[in-house]
Amino acid sequence: RIVASALRELIDSSDNVIVMGHRFADLDSFGSCYGFYRSVVESGKPCRIAISRERCMCSQLIDYVEKNNPDEQIIVDPDEAADLMTRKTLLVITDTHRPSFVDGPGLLDAAETVVVIDHHRKMVDHIAKAVIFYHDPYASSACEMVSELIQYMTGRIGRVESEALLAGIMLDTRNFVLNTGVRTFESSAYLRGCGANTVTVKSFFQNSVDVYKLKS
Repeated sequence: RIVASALRELIDSSDNVIVMGHRFADLDSFGSCYGFYRSVVESGKPCRIAISRERCMCSQLIDYVEKNNPDEQIIVDPDEAADLMTRKTLLVITDTHRPSFVDGPGLLDAAETVVVIDHHRKMVDHIAKAVIFYHDPYASSACEMVSELIQYMTGRIGRVESEALLAGIMLDTRNFVLNTGVRTFESSAYLRGCGANTVTVKSFFQNSVDVYKLKS
């Protein structure tokens, strides 16, 4: 609750918000970015997700999100996102805390206000200039952490962002087998209550027929 309140103050005092995950983004990285994106947009601030689509591992989820939000510009390439930055831009980094592993290192260097949300074990080369370093190694995923924050920031969210967040949790817990705690199931129950369809979420993990043949 304290972190969510501090985040709301930072968002309200910023010109715009850019959310960014790690290189070769997976479902947890993009899912947490999109969940946070929706929370920022609902609060009335411009927001974009900086991600390299050509190098990501979650293209099915990105296509699904864009299909359900045809009138919104959600994705921006990290190189192009530099043009959107001002001195009062808030940069939120999810699912990593290492400067060398973010999707756009140039954005991190240029940003004056940085927030980090991550669950990985803390490394020596962490992002030192973050004004909020929300780090919880006991959380199952970044999506779990963002789901908790959203409950205090905006309350309820829509079906698509709920499914994106649930997909990240399912990925990092291997379908609720590894690294699950009480908070993992509480977050999942919250997302289910917001309309997340588990059948749709499961489809993000499926490969195409061509990939299946190639593996065989």
